[in-house]
Amino acid sequence: MKIGSLYTVKKFCWLLFPTKDAAALFAASLALPLDAPPHAALAPDSGSVAPAAADYWSRQLKCEVTYFSQETLIVFLEEDGNYKKVLTSDGKIGWTWFTENYNECFEEAT
Repeated sequence: MKIGSLYTVKKFCWLLFPTKDAAALFAASLALPLDAPPHAALAPDSGSVAPAAADYWSRQLKCEVTYFSQETLIVFLEEDGNYKKVLTSDGKIGWTWFTENYNECFEEAT
């Protein structure tokens, strides 16, 4: 991923956290057995999964968690390991978390 380049989201919906610390708390929770909506940073792009996951994590982390979905244009503004700061085409800004295994979910826009 190149910082400052424009990408199109090709797979999944991605949770967007207001701070890197909130994204880190989320990432740390992935090892815990949770009785919750999908607790991965990505979810199949269905009409109800991403909003439910964002709502769940908003309540758990006591902050506003949003999401961005397929065909959204994004720019990676900053990167710190697996944490990426993102600006979406609809004006959302925040942090998400993913490993290099998910780079194919994004296609550089020309």
